[in-house]
Amino acid sequence: MDVGSGAVPAVRVGVLARRLVRGISERTRRELAGAGFRDLRPVHNVVFALLQRGGRRITDMASDVGVTKQAVTLLVDHLEGGGYVERVADPSDRRAKLVVLTDRGRAAAAASAAIVEEIDRGFAARLGSARLTEVKASLRELVVSLDGGGPVPGGSGDSG
Repeated sequence: MDVGSGAVPAVRVGVLARRLVRGISERTRRELAGAGFRDLRPVHNVVFALLQRGGRRITDMASDVGVTKQAVTLLVDHLEGGGYVERVADPSDRRAKLVVLTDRGRAAAAASAAIVEEIDRGFAARLGSARLTEVKASLRELVVSLDGGGPVPGGSGDSG
């Protein structure tokens, strides 16, 4: 089928979405490795994003992303082993620990953000900015239709 003619190939949205996510993830992993962060995977970006504004408790991070405390603990343990994060005493409750980015963690988070921004610029170059904005709006609409109206990244009009 000629995609250029406006006809939509007979393929499910989920198949395309999985391939897109896989492609973005693989490129991000490959470029992070090339930047000296060989032990990172795209899933670690979740922790980096949660720590951008400062230290957080693992329980709060788990709640924010809707996963178990154990799942976040595994990610944090891996990142701590690589020198990307450290656990420090919470100044508001010395019994609790906050997870904070180290200098290496901030460098990795910045490298990852730059890679993802470059991927988005490539999409904009391929599709044009207006068409990419339409694609993002359509994807948000599909996500909302499945999630029942939960928060969608970039839903407030940002370019994410």
